[in-house]
Order: sequence, then structure tokens, then C-alpha cells
Amino acid sequence: MVDLGASPVFVIPHHARSDESWEYLERTVASLFTQSDRDWRAVIVDDASPDPDVGRRLEAVRAGDPERLVVLRAETTGGPGAARNRGVSWAAARGAPFVLFLDADDLAHPHRLRRTRRVFAERPTVDFVYSGFTVIDEHGRPVPEERVTPSIREILDSHREGPPEGPDAWIRIGTELGYTSLTSTVSTRIDLATRCPFPATHVAEDDHTWLRMSASGTGFAFLRDTEAGYRVPSTTAGSATRAAVGAAFYWASAQVTADGFTRALATALARGRVDEVEAAALLSRFHDRLAETMAGEGCADLAAVSRALAHCGGAVLPA
Repeated sequence: MVDLGASPVFVIPHHARSDESWEYLERTVASLFTQSDRDWRAVIVDDASPDPDVGRRLEAVRAGDPERLVVLRAETTGGPGAARNRGVSWAAARGAPFVLFLDADDLAHPHRLRRTRRVFAERPTVDFVYSGFTVIDEHGRPVPEERVTPSIREILDSHREGPPEGPDAWIRIGTELGYTSLTSTVSTRIDLATRCPFPATHVAEDDHTWLRMSASGTGFAFLRDTEAGYRVPSTTAGSATRAAVGAAFYWASAQVTADGFTRALATALARGRVDEVEAAALLSRFHDRLAETMAGEGCADLAAVSRALAHCGGAVLPA
């Protein structure tokens, strides 16, 4: 019997929109039972799923291993970030050394926990670990890259070019690569997770958080050959969030990401990691890079706004 007293915790936000959502959650939980390191717990935080039978269905999932699986329920929807924050708080209260984020429709690599634990044990300057992923459809089959949205291909390209690692990874992420650390591959030491909570937004809450974590933390590390399964059903062009939010997704995403980068800049300035001249140049480069991403998604108006902001000059942060 494994002692679960201070085990690492998988944090799984959940909001069922359909019967398929429950099927995906079951497969996500099943991927935990394939872990080569069995010293784990998981907290499923239901974000006020509208299903009238939600209680029974959650308990049916938990019945797979009541010792390892915990279910928390929110009375009102707060978004995936708020659900993850609650899961992190639960894990911290129980002495978890680190948390592993996993969305409720994705699949964990069988060696994810074992390899993550090794990195944290052997590299004390690393507090953020992430990996690559394979895009899968509703049946778990790999999706050809030409069929995924450009912003997802941008992430895959960044991993081939050399994923950002070490301290201040936020600079390269924000100014060159764009979003590069898929949430279902990210694990962080518990201290970093509690110091940098997710914003209560429904879009780009993870991008916002990773930028701030990098500026606040000690270093990123990339796990090779440990790909998650990132589910993008064939009926949607991108993630479930993109499908739910609709046309406003990219406008909201750009606003939240820009706020996250600005806050990372403020943290880096306060820590003496950059000076004001460097910060101004970085902010311009960020908006130029964001314009490229938005143009690639066909958002010409948003790309034009980002380009204008890149070259407007002036102060980096409000006085």
C-alpha cells in the first residue's frame, strides 16, 4: 500500500458540457492509473457543471479509487483557473510537494509523474516542468498537424526549435515563441503554484499564469519524450474553450496574455532582472510577436492593434 500522506497531486478542473465530457473525464482518470510512479493523488474540481446528475456521475468516477481520487464541487462557475486554484489550495493543505495540472479531456503520459519527480529531486533551481504533446481526436487518435489550428502548430514548432528552459523563460516565450507550455503538461512546485494563482478568466488564464510564474520563479525544465494527449475533437477547430467562447476568443486571449506579460515585466523590474530600457524593448517585441500569432489565426484587426501597440513608444508601465 502506498502512503498517500504527502503525495504529489494531479489537479483536474472539470466542466461537463455534454455526455462526451464525461467520457473524456473517465479516460483522463484512466491515464492516471497507467502512471509508472503510483505515489499520487488527484483532485477533480467540478466547475458547477450544469448536468442535473453531476453528483452521481462524479462519484462514479471517484469510485475507481476513493483513496486517491477526491472530488470538490463549486456552486457557481468560476472558470478553469478558479477551479485549478481551489485544487492547488487543497494540495497545499495536505503537504503536496508539487502539483501536476491535467485538463479533464487530456491524457497523461505513463511516465509523467516519475520523470517530473526526478527533475524536481535532481535540479533544485527548477520549479516548473512541462513537456510536449500529441494532438488527439475524440477517439484518442493522433490528428495530423495540417488539421490543427495555427496557434497550436505554433506551440509544436516552438518545441522543435528548442523549448525555453532555465530562468527568465518568459522573455523568449513572450517575445519570440508565444504560448508554449500546454497546461496538461505543466507541473510546478507547490510554493510557486500558491504564489502565482490563475486569474479567474475563461480564456488564456494559463498563458497569463505561466508568464508570471517564470518571472517569479527560478527556472523552467522541459521533459522530452513525455508527450501528453491533447484532445481536439474533429468537430472543433481548436480547444473546447475556443469552441465555447466563439469569435471573441482571440480578442479575449490577446487582452489576458498582454496583461500577463505586463505583470511579468513588473515582477522582473522589481527583482532587478531587467531595467526600464530593456523592459520597453521587450514590450514592443511582445506586441510584434502577438501580431504574428493573431495574423496567423486570421484576426487581421487584432493583429493591426498589436502592431500599433508595438510601436507606440512611451512608458512601459503606468506611473
